[in-house]
Amino acid sequence: MPSSVIQQHIHATDPSSSISRRKKCTDDMVWFIHLPMHQAAKALGMSCAMIQRTCRSNGIQRWPSRKIGALDRKILKLEKNMFLPRDRVKRTKMLDEWKKLSRERMDIYCNFMSLI
Repeated sequence: MPSSVIQQHIHATDPSSSISRRKKCTDDMVWFIHLPMHQAAKALGMSCAMIQRTCRSNGIQRWPSRKIGALDRKILKLEKNMFLPRDRVKRTKMLDEWKKLSRERMDIYCNFMSLI
């Protein structure tokens, strides 16, 4: 066998290469948590079961895309309504709600990153 084929075979069967690839994929997961799990799995080159297993072993019980999507919709609705002519009190309440939702969205990302 040519040496290049042997090296490829050794690299393909080396368990440390799959561990480093798996670690790279888990580090990259945060970039895809706004997507449904099946789309994130496809983008990462993993199966949905692998993502679920990784998340559950790190203390994440649910894939956060639906929660992020719901927060995004609420934030967008507030942003649209915030600049309509309103009294100062309503606008202040809307701004406070917008800040709270934005903080909650950021907390989801930070929590996910800290657990993975």
